[in-house]
Amino acid sequence: MISTFIKRKLYKLLGHTPATMPMVRYWKTGEAVSAKLIHDEAGRLVMQMEGEDEVFPGFPRGYLLFGKLSKLKHEIKNQIFNDSWRMLEDGVPTKLIAQKIKEKVLPNIFAILEDQKYDLVPENKLSPAVKEIHRAWTKVGRGLKLRDVLCHILQEDDAYRWRVQWLAGYFNPNAWYFFGNPVKAFQIALEWLEVAEVIGDMKERQRLLKRVLLALIEDEGFKRSFLAFYKEVDWKKVRLTKADKYFFRGKYFKVDLDKFEY
Repeated sequence: MISTFIKRKLYKLLGHTPATMPMVRYWKTGEAVSAKLIHDEAGRLVMQMEGEDEVFPGFPRGYLLFGKLSKLKHEIKNQIFNDSWRMLEDGVPTKLIAQKIKEKVLPNIFAILEDQKYDLVPENKLSPAVKEIHRAWTKVGRGLKLRDVLCHILQEDDAYRWRVQWLAGYFNPNAWYFFGNPVKAFQIALEWLEVAEVIGDMKERQRLLKRVLLALIEDEGFKRSFLAFYKEVDWKKVRLTKADKYFFRGKYFKVDLDKFEY
């Protein structure tokens, strides 16, 4: 895109590189650091880490991330993405794949979430990006149990949340270069997501994600819900903040791909 070309030229002229961008430091000197749990102005839990310039958005709960939430993500990966990919490879029509997900897979996923319902963060305590996703999905009024699954994962797992927020940087329902086509915008964003991954296994995972999601959007029911949600979200509220980028740059991901050619 033109904006990416201009940004890269500008940052190059200014002598910036990915290494000069502000980022989390604690992992360079040790495996852990002292952190103070506080509430921000909206009453959300955040962490002030010793020696860091930004406040960490959210409060990851290890017992969920490596326990209950891990089970939920595993089932989603296997039942929705891996199984759907195999069905696509076998030539199963998209309509039948979507029907199986609606009638058999999602009820199983929702049953797992039911066991974790007391661990869900209340809507008013969600991080800003997740709160906007929750608000928009509620306004659309479809698939609210699926909304709860997604928001639960995004709230507790910052690696997933930051990737979704990064994708939002490419979402603009009115952008002229997509000719007002949200599905095209989503496709291009997913293609950039693969490029931004550093680890080969993650690139493979994003290719799988793109193929399955774009195939499911061919189903009229999923497509209507996707378009309504896409247009309802205020994507500016979802995109990575300064603090998000600060911590995200400590991950194996090309956070500033719009500014540099890695």
